[in-house]
Amino acid sequence: MAKQTIHIRRHLRASTPVAALLDEIEQREQLLRMIRNHLPREVGTHCRQVALVDGELTLFVESPIWVDRLRYRCADLVSGLLADGLEVERCRVRVLPDSRPSVPVQQGSSRDLYGDDEPTGADQPSSPLARALLRLARTLGRASET
Repeated sequence: MAKQTIHIRRHLRASTPVAALLDEIEQREQLLRMIRNHLPREVGTHCRQVALVDGELTLFVESPIWVDRLRYRCADLVSGLLADGLEVERCRVRVLPDSRPSVPVQQGSSRDLYGDDEPTGADQPSSPLARALLRLARTLGRASET
């Protein structure tokens, strides 16, 4: 007899806090689709996330270039959303933080940011923060041995 599989989403929805988070994510995605429908395509695609809290609409864009372009459209956007039945009093635009590392990692270099020689390879961490934490762990490990 074949086992019946259940989608992971059903298991997640069994937890009340997780279900509330999933509902909020779905609401934000729906609101983002509505907002993109009110904006020109070339501008709307750069709006990555949205939040509506106490009548304040916050649009999160991918770079500072798009902040001013969306700010100029906020008044029209708010009036369009009001026509759709949403209670929006004001609009603001923010830039999402960059998820890429701020310090470029030099490939093939055996020297890290502080000049310590460390072997490079597949087993070594690639980010400067990971290397610094590894050095700290090694240092603390030596200190506890003495």
